Amino acid sequence: MAFRFRAQAALDLRSRELQDAQRELAKRQGDRDRAQLRVSEAGEALTAARAKASEAQRTVTDCTALQWYQFWILRLDHERKAHAATLAAREEAVMQARAACLRAQQKRDSLERFRDKAQLAYESAQAATERKLFDELATRRYAVTRQSVGLRDS
Repeated sequence: MAFRFRAQAALDLRSRELQDAQRELAKRQGDRDRAQLRVSEAGEALTAARAKASEAQRTVTDCTALQWYQFWILRLDHERKAHAATLAAREEAVMQARAACLRAQQKRDSLERFRDKAQLAYESAQAATERKLFDELATRRYAVTRQSVGLRDS
């Protein structure tokens, strides 16, 4: 008779929950990576704008053009800060998804340990039954040979 784990349905459910949690974590990490890229691009755009404004200060004599550069830099800085805030939210979502993934992993692992213990107990019981059968056969064989030796001596 083969080993049958009674809580296999629960173990399968926990495995699916873990897979779902891992997919959610991967999605959140992708969102975070895209947000990180936007922050990086916004920072590069701000650095480039500052360089252009600095160059314009040396060459342009029109005050309105210089004000335009200042407002442009302020807008880019605002966008970078907004992207940074989004990145912080994405980081928090990744941490929560990672925690959920860890909880799902622990639940599945506990059921797997339970299954492994149950299987070990089953195999031990099977081995004990087999040993008992072999011992009984050996005892019968010994008794038969002893009896046949006793008959020959008489």
